[in-house]
Amino acid sequence: MSGWASPVPNGRPARRILLGQVLGVLVIGLGLFHPLERALAAGLGEGMVSTIAAVAITAGATAYVINRLFIRRLRRLNAVLEEVAAGDLERKLPAKAGGEIGQLTASIERMIGTLRSNYDELKTNDDLRRQLIANVSHELRTPLTSIQGYLETAKLAGPESPDFARNLDICIRESKKLSRLVQDLFELSKLDTQHLEFHFEVVSLVELADQVGLAFEQRMEEKGIEFSTSFPDDALEVLGDGNRLGQVITNLLGNAAVFTREGGRVELRCERVGPRACLTVADTGIGIPEGDLPHIFESFFHLEKSRTRNLGGTGLGLAICKAIVEAHGGEISVESVVGEGTSFHVGLDLAPEVDDD
Repeated sequence: MSGWASPVPNGRPARRILLGQVLGVLVIGLGLFHPLERALAAGLGEGMVSTIAAVAITAGATAYVINRLFIRRLRRLNAVLEEVAAGDLERKLPAKAGGEIGQLTASIERMIGTLRSNYDELKTNDDLRRQLIANVSHELRTPLTSIQGYLETAKLAGPESPDFARNLDICIRESKKLSRLVQDLFELSKLDTQHLEFHFEVVSLVELADQVGLAFEQRMEEKGIEFSTSFPDDALEVLGDGNRLGQVITNLLGNAAVFTREGGRVELRCERVGPRACLTVADTGIGIPEGDLPHIFESFFHLEKSRTRNLGGTGLGLAICKAIVEAHGGEISVESVVGEGTSFHVGLDLAPEVDDD
């Protein structure tokens, strides 16, 4: 292989140089440099002048062609960047070239991909923020409207009205619901911003579950629900905040009591599964539709909206449970079949054993 056809750095064949040489030879062949040759022939031989002219034309033509090729690609790349800057993040880059232009194109592709990902995340967060504001507004408006309406009725009817006490009771009930909503919002906000304080210590999950279960026995009995517990001899000690974990168990049992009809069953059990302590709350309630399962831990998500809205609740309980469990490094999951029941599972790492010696 001759020298002028050898590869140039970066492994690119010297096609551009060859093209320049061909153009130079053609120009000389057409006699465009005969005046130059005649002017220099007196001091140099005609052969030397022709050689110099050929080299000059070859170099110039080569530089021109390479420059044009680079400029064309850069212009195409710049046009794409202008569209991206205008907001079109779906704009596709031109086909990759070799060498430095190819490296530049790849870098720009990565940059656009990062921008697109950040934009999608911001859009999702903005949509969630709007949805949250709408949900909060609705949840606050409902009890406030009831309180206002019943207070106005009580005022017009006067204390002598037989419905006066009933209207006040409704106002008290709705004000308590409003208070719970505000408190749940406050706690969820602190959990999301990691400003809620946790006091971690070694606690027995079995003892904690047993205490919370005892508090629910009378409520279950009054509703005609069969309530049972199942605990191992092992204390199942975990490193956690007993008050917060108790709140999780309370929320799960509270949901089970709400969504289980009279004659149904609710079970609270703890067990060791490998290196983890697992707590389960299972019921024979109305169940959760399969399409709702991925969303039940979202804020303000209400199960079976058309049928259970009047059962109360703020729609924040499960979101708070998830945040607390994850703050303990654990996991919470759910299994459910409509008409058969629901089971919530909480998994926490067991506390490391301490050698008394």
